[in-house]
Amino acid sequence: MRREDAGDRGPRWRAILEERWRARVGEVTELSLEYHGAADTPRGIDDKRARRLLRRTTDARRRLADTEDALGRLAAGHFGVCEECGALIPVALLAVAPESRYCPDCVAGALESGARPPAPTWAQEHGRVRVGRLA
Repeated sequence: MRREDAGDRGPRWRAILEERWRARVGEVTELSLEYHGAADTPRGIDDKRARRLLRRTTDARRRLADTEDALGRLAAGHFGVCEECGALIPVALLAVAPESRYCPDCVAGALESGARPPAPTWAQEHGRVRVGRLA
């Protein structure tokens, strides 16, 4: 059953994700333009500012890709379902990081076993979401 149709009283995920997508497209555009302006200086891409902007642009593109993936999962009826075990991802986690692909148990289990954990979302990578609790 689709997460949005499951009777959750949670947020309307499509509207939230589309708003995040619009914001992220704007962020990528602004950072890309700023980077290209900095790279056109005499020092080019060797400039510290240009390298910093390139890192920020790369991170912003990854966040945009995470959001696009979440929209795809929503359209396919798999949004909010852990890609590892098939359990529902807690609404509290999705409210903070709607791009989440894995439940806290699968991430924690992978960390405890020493195995490589499932690829985290940008929010999980940057400490916005901690395994088992919200940051």
